[in-house]
Amino acid sequence: MRRALMTTECVFGRDRPVIVCPLPSESGDGPCNYGTPRSKISPEFPSYDFSLVTEDEWWTKDESQEQLLDRCERFRQFLLARPERRIAVVSHGRFLTCFVKEDDKEFNTFWNCDAREFVLEQDGQLKEGGLFVRVETPYELPQ
Repeated sequence: MRRALMTTECVFGRDRPVIVCPLPSESGDGPCNYGTPRSKISPEFPSYDFSLVTEDEWWTKDESQEQLLDRCERFRQFLLARPERRIAVVSHGRFLTCFVKEDDKEFNTFWNCDAREFVLEQDGQLKEGGLFVRVETPYELPQ
């Protein structure tokens, strides 16, 4: 979650309302995917709304593909229930790959810093929008 929140801050600053939702967190068994307790991370982002992060340890370590797909569907329903017409989602590659249903192509179709536009229809279907930005970083991120 910290990586996504730091990216949110870099892209949007702290002037916009940010609702922190644990549903689009990364999936994987690496230590970098386990998250930071709410009690530790929320003070780092004091202007963000953490009310949806109901547990201090909100992440899942051993998530099956079925559980990941269920989490994607719950996030889809969360977005459909929101009153806003435009929502920026800052998340992680593996989750987003499953969320947009590209996981039949590759394990992860999103690169670091990808920006893509999708339209979420009322029936829950996603349609690719017109925006696609890929920023190629000149260095490898530390593992």
